[in-house]
Amino acid sequence: MGRSRRKYKQSREKVRVGLPKKNPRVFKPSFSVPPKLLQSLVDEPKWDDKGTVNHNYNSFGVVSDPNSITLPSPTPQIDDLNDSGSDLEEDDLKSALGKRRRDGRRAAPQPLTAMQRLHIGRLVDKYGDDHQSMFMDIKLNPMQHSVGTLQKLCMRYHMYQKKNPLILTK
Repeated sequence: MGRSRRKYKQSREKVRVGLPKKNPRVFKPSFSVPPKLLQSLVDEPKWDDKGTVNHNYNSFGVVSDPNSITLPSPTPQIDDLNDSGSDLEEDDLKSALGKRRRDGRRAAPQPLTAMQRLHIGRLVDKYGDDHQSMFMDIKLNPMQHSVGTLQKLCMRYHMYQKKNPLILTK
């Protein structure tokens, strides 16, 4: 009579193959530190025992509550950090991330794709600026976009429709 495959697999030796162990006490960064960040790290901030925790964290360049980045904060330092990003970021990177640039402008919204123009064009032709009716129409709004998303898409549609009048909707 035959043996069970499960018992056969349990009785076999297990060969353990692995890489040599690395020394966990030695830290080797796998990235290079940008020179602008190195300039900011030259002035090592000190912990102020009389200052608030938020002020001390801001002096180290750390946010005390990571969830407060999306919520309005009572401290102005964190609000400035949320809106404009750090000063170490370049303006191109800020505009790509949708943050406010040094000159105060934000990046322009992207133009719609050909398929988006087709779908949004049909909705605009039928409903105009009535976004609630666009939201309720499940035949012309097959992606089931919300009212807010439809407002943004229509704004982008009208903005680039004015710039490029040759775009045909039908």
